[in-house]
Amino acid sequence: MVTDGPVLSARGLRKRYGGVVALDDVSFGVARGEILGVIGPNGAGKSTLLKTVAGHARPDGGEIWLGGRRIDRLPAHRAAHLGVTMAYQVPRPFGGLTVRQNVLVGALSRRNHRRHVNARVAAVLDATGLSDQAGRAAATLPLLDRKRLELARAMAGSPDLILLDEIGAGLLPAELDSLITLLRTTHDEGVAMIVVEHVEEVISRLADRVIVLDWGRIITEGRPEEVAADPRVRELYLGTDPDGPEGPGSPEAPGTPARRPRQAGGVPLLRLESVSASYGGARALADVSLEVPEGGLAAVLGANGAGKTTLAGVVSGLKAPDSGRLLLGGRDITRLPAHARVKLGIAHCPEGRRMFAGLTVAENLEMGRYAAGDQVAARQRAMVQEVFPILAERAGQLAQTLSGGQQQMLAIARALMSGPRLLVLDEVSLGLAPVAIDTIYSALRGISESGVSILLVEQNVHRSLAVAGTACVLDHGRVSFSGPPGELLGQGRLWQVYFGGVPETPVQESHDTQDKGDSGVPSAR
Repeated sequence: MVTDGPVLSARGLRKRYGGVVALDDVSFGVARGEILGVIGPNGAGKSTLLKTVAGHARPDGGEIWLGGRRIDRLPAHRAAHLGVTMAYQVPRPFGGLTVRQNVLVGALSRRNHRRHVNARVAAVLDATGLSDQAGRAAATLPLLDRKRLELARAMAGSPDLILLDEIGAGLLPAELDSLITLLRTTHDEGVAMIVVEHVEEVISRLADRVIVLDWGRIITEGRPEEVAADPRVRELYLGTDPDGPEGPGSPEAPGTPARRPRQAGGVPLLRLESVSASYGGARALADVSLEVPEGGLAAVLGANGAGKTTLAGVVSGLKAPDSGRLLLGGRDITRLPAHARVKLGIAHCPEGRRMFAGLTVAENLEMGRYAAGDQVAARQRAMVQEVFPILAERAGQLAQTLSGGQQQMLAIARALMSGPRLLVLDEVSLGLAPVAIDTIYSALRGISESGVSILLVEQNVHRSLAVAGTACVLDHGRVSFSGPPGELLGQGRLWQVYFGGVPETPVQESHDTQDKGDSGVPSAR
């Protein structure tokens, strides 16, 4: 129910965190009763945008107007008094209070509504389906009801604008349907919303309009179906088309490996059998089974929030599974801690690099060899210098002074220093310029050909498929595809995972998959 006149207007927003530009000249408006979707890859600036509007972060430049009042210099509680509320991805109820008391806290955020607070609380509890649980302690609610309570608390103050930060994360399909129905009901009351979501189904079913952020800038906007069909958005989520004139794997793309996936024998080094994992009540992985061949490279793909980083953490021992088991070379490692897995040959290069910023390149590499003897360390140091010669040149330089691409090389090299049998890589292309990505992916082929097995967790589809011998797609924590990379490109499955629909023009099959073979295909059980 969109009506004339903006409830919110943002003009030229800028926000930096040190040397990182989170928002760069962002301007947009939200009409009364409109649902504005905000999408983009990790690090695009989506959460920063919400925090800036809500008053949790102050912009370095630009203006935010709520109706006729400027709010970009107001703290969060003042913004809430004026009618801006927020619901978070991870519900944060007051666990020791009842459901009704939690909603009452939200209702009291608008000073001019306090005379009618009891009636408002009752109405919100009824609208969100929580009336029967009003006296229940919030800490005892299941995940869907905690999500409902998060939204109820945001609604209780009769806001003009609700900010929703990935509220659909962790829900099963039926639960997601229930949440979307609830959001539609709220929308029908004329409340404007800004919805940041990795679950694209929420955006496609709810949003009147969508803006797409990348590197802190708006690259396009329009109706959900228009945005999903935009070639720039396809490239942003799926990477450059390998069959395009400048795609990875084409002869015109300098520095990128040809599309000839490395094949390995059928013996799996790593096997996951029906692995499930969760955070509180939020299911991140559900009955996931896959294999990484000995000496092969397996790519795990999926949209943001699909469970990829959780999978990487489960493999390296940073996250304990709820059920299922993991086998490394036939040995059950399900209950082994992370440091024990390092000694058995698993190395993890996490998302975000996580350097020892105040140490030199050489000192960072030494930190990676703690589980390796002198002979192994010397061999790995020689390998690292061959794969990433720039690191040898910068050995005495502080890690924090390296470029983003060089920091990513150092993160991979540090993981290699332990002499791993299996290298787990999480989003190695995130936030890097194309030329740096070219260098990283060329190096991955060399690492794989040296005999190291690689589990490559990526959002950049075409880049990873250009080097992978096998592929697995996660969708809402479940395996929706496993098989040769060439088969994946010729189907609409990726489009459904990333955009919630079937493309008008099907993605073309790769022209160089004739030698893909059948060995080493990850199994989905």
